[in-house]
Parts: sequence; C-alpha cells; structure tokens
Amino acid sequence: MSFTELLRQNECWRSVALTKPRLFRKGHKFYDNQPEMYFLVSGRVRLMALAPDGSEKSLWYLGDGSCFNETPMFMDGDKNIPSGQGEVRFFHDCSEDCYICTFTREDVHRLGMQHPELLFNLCKSYSVKVTLLSKNAVSLCMESHLTRICKFLASRIVPGSEPLRAKRDISYRDMADLLGMHRITLYKVMRQAQERGLFSFDKNSDEIFILKPDEFYKEAHL
Repeated sequence: MSFTELLRQNECWRSVALTKPRLFRKGHKFYDNQPEMYFLVSGRVRLMALAPDGSEKSLWYLGDGSCFNETPMFMDGDKNIPSGQGEVRFFHDCSEDCYICTFTREDVHRLGMQHPELLFNLCKSYSVKVTLLSKNAVSLCMESHLTRICKFLASRIVPGSEPLRAKRDISYRDMADLLGMHRITLYKVMRQAQERGLFSFDKNSDEIFILKPDEFYKEAHL
C-alpha cells in the first residue's frame, strides 16, 4: 500500500455533487486552513507538506473520485486547524488541470444527515489515509532505497501485462521526492537494479519491465 495513488475512495460523493464542477488549473493550491472539503471529479492532486524554511515534500497523490481537505469537517464549530509560526503546513495542489466540486461544512452536515453512508465513507477513507501516511513514514525511516522504489512500482503494475511491467505515472523528480531521496540517488539505485537484472527501464520511457518478479516482490515486501 505504501506510495500508492488513492483512486475512487469517495466515489459515492459524486452522486451528491452540488454544483457544476469548477475547473482548477495545474498548480492551484488548496491550503489546510480553508474550511471547505473538495471532491475531485477528474484530474489529479497531491498532498504537500510545507516546512518553515520553505522546503516542500509530496506525501501522496489522489485521483478521480477522491475527497480532500476533509479534516475541517471533523472539527467543531468554526475552528480550523491551528497553524502557528514554525510549524509544518499542508496543502493540496493540482498536478494537472482538475474539475472539482466544493462542499462547505454545512453541506457535509446536511448531506450526512440525509445519507449517513456518505459520512461512513468519509471516515473510512480518512482512516486509509492515516494508515498510508504511517506506512510511508516507516518506509522512509527504515527501508532501503531499493525497497521504496519496488513498493512504488508494485503499486503501479499494469494488470495482465506480459512481460510484467509497471507504469511510472509521475516524473523522476516527483518520484524521488515522494520516495524521500535525491533524483541522482534514484537513478543510481535503479541503474544498479537494472545491472543485476531485477528490472529494465529507459529514463525516457514511462514503463519499467520487471524481469525477476519473485525477487522484485520480495524486495517490495509483498
């Protein structure tokens, strides 16, 4: 599950989209102190951590059918997440053009009263995110560079592909950031894995061919 992309976690919210989705261009940011929840109709967003020194770290990606910035929905009244000086801030940004619906806290409360299954779904997907975040944190602290790379690729295996292959759906720069390593380190480790015959890739292609599946999945702890 580590370093995967979350897709259609909240598909049931599509049926209660309140208005025509609004287009948000690539690069648009949604900060964690905004009291609205968003439903991604189409496109892709990523969760980013912003350190006090201005450095950024990508935490995960969300695809179609996903809600984000739902934390304010679980807070009382008009209280928002505290964001004192010197603390890490979080925001989502559009990694491509996106169509998004906006829900206020009042919208979510009203819809939850009418359709309790929507709130149950929201709680369930929130727990998935917490679990994913903890798994990623452990992997970044304790697992080797190669294991992290294999986990990332394993989450992007093309079903039924022969020979087995994974689809790299983000740039190498973003991949390195997500996996907590420098881009040069990423290239070096992948080249070493290629030399030992674990997988084969061309940096100009978005496909990685898995040549030793058993060894690959063992390295990914799967």
